[in-house]
Amino acid sequence: MGAGGSADAMKFSDVLILVGIGMLCAGFIIHGWVESIPIASEDETPYEKSVNLMKGDELNILIACEEDCEGEAIITRNSEQVYQYGFQLLSGDETDDYFKSDGYDGYKLIITFDSGSGEVDVDVKRVLMLDFIIYPIGAAILIFGLQKRRFEMRSVSIDAELESFE
Repeated sequence: MGAGGSADAMKFSDVLILVGIGMLCAGFIIHGWVESIPIASEDETPYEKSVNLMKGDELNILIACEEDCEGEAIITRNSEQVYQYGFQLLSGDETDDYFKSDGYDGYKLIITFDSGSGEVDVDVKRVLMLDFIIYPIGAAILIFGLQKRRFEMRSVSIDAELESFE
């Protein structure tokens, strides 16, 4: 503590509460963070994204054009093309397409614009919702910490000065 002060040790229940809330907040940030990537035909490198998909997982590709645009989206597995999607859109239009994985493997998505510019949003929808396991674990740790704190508060002794009235 600064300036020679002292602080009580942090209680285990407070640590559990802090960890539980931190896990819940991290889960909200992980799942709520949606980022659209702007790309244009003048870009030197195409948009690339590598993902590991299990059987049945879906890759959702959303393309929104700011100017008239034309291009293609290619998905490869082990350098072998497994899916191709061409698009031609007018200004302000958008398109979305889905790719469903047929087995567990690493896939690479490459999106190129031949003309125009726009934004790309890629989302993975999992068959097994293992990435949502953070919520029940965080909630369980938080509840356990709150219960432990309630139990600690019951057994705390109260120091008081009693004055007599004479």
